[in-house]
Amino acid sequence: MSDGPTLYISAIHVPADSPFAATAMWDYYELHRLVCTGFGHRAALDAARVLFRFDAEGDAGFLCVQSRTPPDWSHLPPKLNLSVAGPKPLKLPSLETGTRLHFRLLARPSMRVGNKTSPDYGRRIVLLWEKDQKDWLTHKGEAHGFAVESCNLTLRTWHDSKTDHRLPNATPLPLHAVRFDGVLVVTDSQKLWQAVANGIGTQKAYGFGLLSIAPLNGG
Repeated sequence: MSDGPTLYISAIHVPADSPFAATAMWDYYELHRLVCTGFGHRAALDAARVLFRFDAEGDAGFLCVQSRTPPDWSHLPPKLNLSVAGPKPLKLPSLETGTRLHFRLLARPSMRVGNKTSPDYGRRIVLLWEKDQKDWLTHKGEAHGFAVESCNLTLRTWHDSKTDHRLPNATPLPLHAVRFDGVLVVTDSQKLWQAVANGIGTQKAYGFGLLSIAPLNGG
C-alpha cells in the first residue's frame, strides 16, 4: 500500500574495524553529518524528508536511511570502510486494519510540562521511566494508526557533539533514548502510512523517529 510519494531505503554497514564504528555508536550528530553526504546540499536534504536510525549489532551495525528521493552515497569517505545496500524503493507490508506487524522505533520519549501561567510552560522533559515510555508509545500509536500488542525496550546512551553540554570532567554529557521492538496492530492504514513516511516523535535530525515495520512471518 502507498498513499503518497515513493520512499527509498538504504542500509549502510558500519563494520567493527571501521574508523567510524565507535562514533556511530555514540555521536548522533556525526551520524546526521554522515547521512547528509548522500544529499549534497540543504535544500535536497529538506526535500528528501530523511529519517535514519543506527542499529547496533555487537561492535558493528547498520545505518538505515529512509528518504523521499534516492540518495547518492558515492561521496561517503572511502577511509571509513563502509558498504552500502540501496537505495531501493521501500516495499511496505499490508496495512489493512487488523494486520499484525513487527515494528522497531528508536525514540526519545518526552512531554511538555507546566501550564500557561507557569514559568516552565512549554519546557520539554525526557521520560526516563519504563512505564512512562510505554505510555508515550501507546499514545503515539493512538494518534498514528496502530495499537501496541507487545513491546520490548532497550535503553540507548548517546552524545550530541554539536552542543557544549559537558560533565564536570569535560566529557560529553550522556543522553538517553529507547529502542522499542515489538508487535503492533494496524488501526488506521492512512495514519500508519503517514507515520512511516514522516516519523514519530522529536529530534528526527538526530536519528530518532524512523518507524520500521515488517510482516510477522518475515515475508
